[in-house]
Amino acid sequence: MFEIGLFSAVVFAAIWIVIGSIVAFLPRPYHPPFALLLLILLFPLIPYLWIAGNPFLAIMFVLGVGSIMRWPFYYIGRMGLRKIGVPIPKDPFEKTNFQSEPKDD
Repeated sequence: MFEIGLFSAVVFAAIWIVIGSIVAFLPRPYHPPFALLLLILLFPLIPYLWIAGNPFLAIMFVLGVGSIMRWPFYYIGRMGLRKIGVPIPKDPFEKTNFQSEPKDD
């Protein structure tokens, strides 16, 4: 029914890139749920590109994804480094639950 082929892998990767670009144009409150969905979709898509195409194609796709999803990767990397004990200063832009602080009038 579903054949592993280079064409289908490239089409799925292109659809992922288009959806990621559309999400980037949405207002900021919509970013976290869509970013999580796109990150979940990466786990099967990258090996699919690797197997169907070649490692170079998968690496190029990962670099393109890093360009679109740079802030989630930045914060995931900081969190991972903190978990292994590397001292990292608190980022002033890092908020919990993606919410801004209340303003005092």
